[in-house]
Amino acid sequence: MGLFGKGEKGPKEKPTRLFYASDIHGTEVLWRKFLNAARSYDSQVLVMGGDLTGKAVIPLVEKEGGYEIELFGERQFITGEEEVAEVERQVRGKGMYPHRMSSSEVDRVAAMSVDEREVWFAEVMLDTFQQWLSLAGERLEGTGARCFVMPGNDDPPGVAEAIVASPDVEECDGEIVEFEGYTMVSLGYSNLTPFDSPRELGEDEIYRRVSSLADQSPDISRCIFNLHVPPYDSQLDTAPELDENLQVVMAGSEPKQIPVGSTAVRELIEEYQPLLSLHGHVHESAGATRIGRTLAINPGSDYHTGRISGCLLALRGEDVKHQFVNG
Repeated sequence: MGLFGKGEKGPKEKPTRLFYASDIHGTEVLWRKFLNAARSYDSQVLVMGGDLTGKAVIPLVEKEGGYEIELFGERQFITGEEEVAEVERQVRGKGMYPHRMSSSEVDRVAAMSVDEREVWFAEVMLDTFQQWLSLAGERLEGTGARCFVMPGNDDPPGVAEAIVASPDVEECDGEIVEFEGYTMVSLGYSNLTPFDSPRELGEDEIYRRVSSLADQSPDISRCIFNLHVPPYDSQLDTAPELDENLQVVMAGSEPKQIPVGSTAVRELIEEYQPLLSLHGHVHESAGATRIGRTLAINPGSDYHTGRISGCLLALRGEDVKHQFVNG
């Protein structure tokens, strides 16, 4: 009957079903699919592991009779609310933010300094993100599921505050939380990257923050690490090497692959040996591995395809089973 089917042998304790995904990067259809996991997979717990927001605003410039938009290298003129709404849906589906603007507003934004434009982008992004959080309340109503959300290293200031203020999801970044007899330790920051993203920490600080939380767990054998960055050299953190100009280093005709995860996270898992460790951050390195007794997971991310990469987990006592899902 499959991973969660009837008739599986083992203790009588009913398993807790957890759905984990990460790195959806502003793609609204993936957020909807994530929320739907409560019903689709009968999951009591949903965990979103960071990097929620997108990186670009696509202007819909007001013109007489409609809007002008440049999308995927093609300039279009669209008219009628139905057509405009469909284009906006396509933009959101690619992890970007459609924004209706007058020509004068376009000129005003173009004249901004880099710092001013970052503030403006954050305002547009947060308006959409607030709508996402409201949608969580609608989709989860009546399921009884708890939904934990944290920002990742790419998420700008304001995202964490919006999560904290939301009545519909639970903030977990930098916290230890409890559900169904398990504790979960979370940290959405990454180690240092070549991209100087908004939320990065040195290895010593990552270790300090996570260890201070893990020390509060009453039973580490029923503890889950929810850490955005994967452990170093774990096969969950393999990515192309970049040079000082952020260009991919080649080894012959192929990109040179190197581990880019956190040495602190590796040390923490080896030292504490939690039941389960959940990770994202490195999109191209999906997989599962054992570090001692700990099952470490990275479902990867193909957010640009409109398909969500996730992992279903069945927790029962000190036992955990997993199944990767993509849909």
